[in-house]
Amino acid sequence: MKNKIYLVTLSPNTHRTSEENLGILYLKSSLIKVGYQVEIIDGWLNEYSIEDVFNKIVYDEELLFVGISSYMSNTKPSIELVQLLKKAYPDIKIVGGGFGPTFYPNDHLDNGYDFICKGEGEISLVELADCLKSGSSYKEIKGISYKDNDIIINNPWQNLVDDLDSLPFPARDTIDIVLKNKSTVNMLTSRGCSGNCEFCSVISFFRLSDGRIWRTRSITNIVDEIENLYQQGVSYIKMVDDSFVDGIRDVKWCHDFANEINKRNIKVNLRGQIRADKITDEILFYLREAGFFSFACGIENGSETALARMNKKATLEDNRRALKLFKKYQYLVQMGFILFDRETTLEELEENYRFLREFEYTVTKGIFSEMYSAEGTFLNSKLRKNNQLSESDFIHNNNKYQLVVPEVKLIYDALKLWHKSHSEVYDMTIDPLTAPKALPREELQLFYDYAMQLKRKDLEVFKGILDLSRKNPNDINAFVLDSITNSSDFYDSIEQGVAKVYQKNGFNYNASRNPFI
Repeated sequence: MKNKIYLVTLSPNTHRTSEENLGILYLKSSLIKVGYQVEIIDGWLNEYSIEDVFNKIVYDEELLFVGISSYMSNTKPSIELVQLLKKAYPDIKIVGGGFGPTFYPNDHLDNGYDFICKGEGEISLVELADCLKSGSSYKEIKGISYKDNDIIINNPWQNLVDDLDSLPFPARDTIDIVLKNKSTVNMLTSRGCSGNCEFCSVISFFRLSDGRIWRTRSITNIVDEIENLYQQGVSYIKMVDDSFVDGIRDVKWCHDFANEINKRNIKVNLRGQIRADKITDEILFYLREAGFFSFACGIENGSETALARMNKKATLEDNRRALKLFKKYQYLVQMGFILFDRETTLEELEENYRFLREFEYTVTKGIFSEMYSAEGTFLNSKLRKNNQLSESDFIHNNNKYQLVVPEVKLIYDALKLWHKSHSEVYDMTIDPLTAPKALPREELQLFYDYAMQLKRKDLEVFKGILDLSRKNPNDINAFVLDSITNSSDFYDSIEQGVAKVYQKNGFNYNASRNPFI
């Protein structure tokens, strides 16, 4: 009987360096638990080309299917791999999963996939594998889409996994290359988010299915996995939860979590994501005791009116309090920030400049940032309903909209031009902080110091643009072009300094130029 499965992910077009794909690692552990032979082919971590991945797939009588994990930034190469496989082996079965196929199942089926596994895949994929292996009907499996006589069938959604402790730990096939690349090992301790941000596709992804929108693993189960990784030599772990503190996780939970880690004498460095409205002094204290040293926090904006428009649960007061507490406990904090949306005003830009100055010590991804209208989000649905959307396709999933205020559009264009001129230097500098890399604190500090120099230069130019917007908007473009020319030596110096830190620590920045700029 056919028993062999490949689970594949391809390199995306992104300015970030490679990370583990936890999705396929969880799927492998669920499949091998019931007896399947599964091989992971991670094209991103291994820097494989599409042809490399194609050549590693052995099509023989034991192959059940090839599963491809796909999302916006690797949709195009994933489609190309499907076409290569179908041309070489017309009878091969290909299953797609991930954010892209979940939101665009019909488009993926029309481009050669045989099945789409939508949403969380652990239950649906095992059921599909069993049906394909036995030759029985798969038409009643929840959470899949397929074609029947050229008619696309979208079955009802599979329920979300309620008891996360019931899932086996993800397979760690790729851990050796992760450690070699000095990347953090990824962990997931909860799924979903109780937030309601209108631009967030994560919320939309989980709300497509029935079930509790936020679920947690038990403390014992979480620390068991941390201990397992620690015994394999892992010292840096990135918690990829959408917000590490949510649902039932409160001060007591954080205290108990820290106690369990320390009771077992586990010494790990943890990085996570957390919402500003969930932060308290005690929570940050206990998470520090547990090993956290860094957080990403979706502050998003320094204007109360913009936060309300984004449907953020955190207020401006929540954001200020959270950032001050991060500083108190000396966390390295990456501040998620969205400077422009469709209705941004000049007054909001002024407020954001002052906010960014006040919290200059945070790491950001550059002065230019805009809200994306991804498929499935509340924002996208609203703009489409109001005929305010310029539609993209499923490969790029980058729908556009026009800014309402003409004066703001001038500043938008100017800051985008400015950031584009040095985006590669910026991304290269902050990647070890935002990924982050498994480096001693003093080495991370070197990257941080360079990031702060870049940020101060950004704020200097931002202020110049804002000043001109009030006095002489027609001079903004010339000002930016002059600033780019006059700053070339500065950016050359930063790039050379950052490259030396990479070389000193024995790893490379192997990402692409930012495709969104």
